[in-house]
Amino acid sequence: MKNVALVFFPSQNGVALEHGKAFIEEFPQNGYSFSEVKFLCATEDESAVECISALEESDNIAVFSDGERVSAISQKVSSMKKIALAGDGLGSGILSDGEKTAFFISLQDKEYVKKICIPYLNSKYSTRYERAVIRAVGASPNQVSSLIAKAKGFGGEWLSFRSRFEREESIVEIFYDGKAPKLLIDDVMRLFVEGLGETVYALDDTPLEVQLVRLLKLRKKKISLAESFTGGGIAKKIVSVSGASEVYFEGLNTYSEQSKSLRLGVSDYTLNTFGAVSDATAYEMAAGLLQTGYTDIAIATTGLAGPNSDRSELPVGLSYIAVGTKEKIFVYRYKLDGTREEITEKAITYALFHAYKHLKNM
Repeated sequence: MKNVALVFFPSQNGVALEHGKAFIEEFPQNGYSFSEVKFLCATEDESAVECISALEESDNIAVFSDGERVSAISQKVSSMKKIALAGDGLGSGILSDGEKTAFFISLQDKEYVKKICIPYLNSKYSTRYERAVIRAVGASPNQVSSLIAKAKGFGGEWLSFRSRFEREESIVEIFYDGKAPKLLIDDVMRLFVEGLGETVYALDDTPLEVQLVRLLKLRKKKISLAESFTGGGIAKKIVSVSGASEVYFEGLNTYSEQSKSLRLGVSDYTLNTFGAVSDATAYEMAAGLLQTGYTDIAIATTGLAGPNSDRSELPVGLSYIAVGTKEKIFVYRYKLDGTREEITEKAITYALFHAYKHLKNM
């Protein structure tokens, strides 16, 4: 099955392009991925020619634009291809000649894809797609791509895949026909779990912060945070989860060296000898949280998010994340790349991940 998406705009407007991408996502999320996606500035006549060309080369095309424009394009294609209108929304519609299908979708019609297009495709192919998700932190995109290539060899036409890599997190979505053998799906899941190993934290679509809060509740544990360069970002993730108040004891944003010393007891010797961005400082920050006696697990972060280094002249992106309990504290060192925001977000992801893994193994 070859599916093509065409997005037409009067001009290359960044906001409009992002809006179009959000509509497109509805198709792969329901098992119908696109082999080709085009974002185009074109007149109505040029748009119609593009649609006819796509129809000739594909099984299904999805055309996205504003309501008036998409309606005008569909009328030109309909008259030229002599295919009938199969559905209607705010300028939206479905054209079909019995084999090939063209979806014309207004970007003002938010529910059209979900309520009309997907059910139409399910009926057309007598298919009900199921979806499985694997989430991991620290796996490389190449590693994930290699596993997807192997999994495709297992499933043939039963399976399709989509993967995203965001802030060091890999999210792999597996779409499969509801009639697919359960043994096949089990084998594919086993392939990813074994291939990704310790980087896997969820076999469903539950975000990292939700997984952590749920596990804290299950284990009846309290967590505390001492954040430096992450600036409260870890705390923000945790408190975004409903019920976090049951497990979140406190969060300190100890940005300066003096704050690390006064609030957490980081020694002058450590700061003067090893510096604020060091494994020793991260360790003592976490230890300072645990010494209160009111928390069970602690996270501490210190690093350089950039865009420039400080007087230490350490490289931008150098990060230390300490996670532990009264019994043992582990410190993880990373050299992260990207913008200031990207470095910070990656460190937040790793901090939550290590806390979850540590808690799971307690």
